[in-house]
Amino acid sequence: MDKLFNQLSVCTDLIEEGNFGNISWLNEFCAEFHTFASNFKLYLPELAPRYDLYGNVKIHVETIFLCFTQVLTCISQLERIMNMEEDIGENTRFFITRSHFLNRIDWCVRRLHASLYQISEKVATSNNMKLEDLSFVELLDLSLDKLETYNEIVVENAPPAAAPVNPQDQLYNEVNQIVKHALAFANVALEADEKALRKICENILDECSVFQKNFDVLNAGDRKLEALSLQRALCSLETYLNEALLRLIITTLVDVEENSVSSLKLMLDLFKDSDATPKLISNFDRNMDRIQQIGVIAIAFTEDVKTKTIVRSCLASMESLHSCIVPAFQLQTSRNGWRHADILKNHFIEEIAIFKNIIHEVIDSRALISSYLDMLADNINDAGKNYRKEQLLKIAGMGQIVSQHFCVKRNYQELSEDGKRINLDFLATLRQCLGVFELKISIDPKHIIKCLKVLYSVLSKLRDDVGRQEVLGSSCTDDNYSTVLNETFSNSRHSSFARKTDSIMHSETLGQETDLISFQLKKLLKIN
Repeated sequence: MDKLFNQLSVCTDLIEEGNFGNISWLNEFCAEFHTFASNFKLYLPELAPRYDLYGNVKIHVETIFLCFTQVLTCISQLERIMNMEEDIGENTRFFITRSHFLNRIDWCVRRLHASLYQISEKVATSNNMKLEDLSFVELLDLSLDKLETYNEIVVENAPPAAAPVNPQDQLYNEVNQIVKHALAFANVALEADEKALRKICENILDECSVFQKNFDVLNAGDRKLEALSLQRALCSLETYLNEALLRLIITTLVDVEENSVSSLKLMLDLFKDSDATPKLISNFDRNMDRIQQIGVIAIAFTEDVKTKTIVRSCLASMESLHSCIVPAFQLQTSRNGWRHADILKNHFIEEIAIFKNIIHEVIDSRALISSYLDMLADNINDAGKNYRKEQLLKIAGMGQIVSQHFCVKRNYQELSEDGKRINLDFLATLRQCLGVFELKISIDPKHIIKCLKVLYSVLSKLRDDVGRQEVLGSSCTDDNYSTVLNETFSNSRHSSFARKTDSIMHSETLGQETDLISFQLKKLLKIN
């Protein structure tokens, strides 16, 4: 462990020279960081026993892998900057741009040092994780499992089972933390979903307060009923949050494309004093807040270590860019200022592309299609009463998110041959719908609505095919086909947003992290 600390100290010393360093300096830093990462990989087997036992060790290991990924991201950007400086010549240095990435690397190295210290044997390791460290899903599982203990059959005159001190107070704290997560999401959700989520949260807090207040005076039977009521309220929150999240993903990904960072850069460069500028910045800020919440929930719902790390890294990059990209766009008054803004813009575009791709890998295909079909059906029905061409164009454009979903190799490969054919029909129908809106001539609203109904019909067939593949992917025989079918299509917990995955044991998870660091080392060697 001392060797790891010494190697990090060498990396820290090198970072201080970064503002004036060249490619040789970057190669030296890469070599030192590669040595550190290789030695940390060798340390993982020694860490495995405590990784299984202590939740806080897991948190620090995940932080270490986030820092690895962020350092590699920033190294790639520094390499591009240095190559650009060399092409320009004349001892050109983009000091502000370099500092942005060097500061991020420095923060990561310092965080690596802190996390290594926390998982070292010098520090007493405890399994008492703070509730604030648990995700929405982990808190929900914890609370529902606790409530489940009150649902056992009550035996009259039986001696009371041993219970923890003030279990109702502990449960209330857990539920309160769940509500905090839900309200953080509600703050960025679509307006209708925000209102609904706040109402559900109020109901949960009321139910939990009643359960806590009456816990000691209720008999076992009444306590069981109160526990069931609170369980149902928590499950309804999870179900609605899943559905609201899918709607937010579709809306946000479309909005990010329509209000791209490239157009924001252009507007702030040419029309910085325009009346439209504040709204553009506001839209950008709103989308960043939404992306952060989408990422947080995606991390909570996925069990794959590599996926979690990629999402965390994207969020870290975008959070860092969010604080400086708009000022950079507003100060494109010199050639270096323009290049600084352009580098940040390109970095942001790359991170958004990675984020979109990984979110599409996490999302359950059938759930995404169902969410879009619900939105499409609502708009078709509303169009019969209140026809609004702009709104129908917007909802048709959201279909492109579904088409992008099946552009991801993993999602496309899960389609059957019939599904791939239906997907082609869907793409053709979507293009036809969008083409109708682009016609210069006046189109009968009934024809537009009919096109959308055809789109709905084709996409419904694609959803059915995806559902059949889920059934066939299960342990399914002729005898249990109907049972598996019901399980697959039921509204089971944790299945609305993320694709189903097999549960992963901690030892297997640590093995995945070994694979992850191998992947990162290869990437570092490629840079070096």
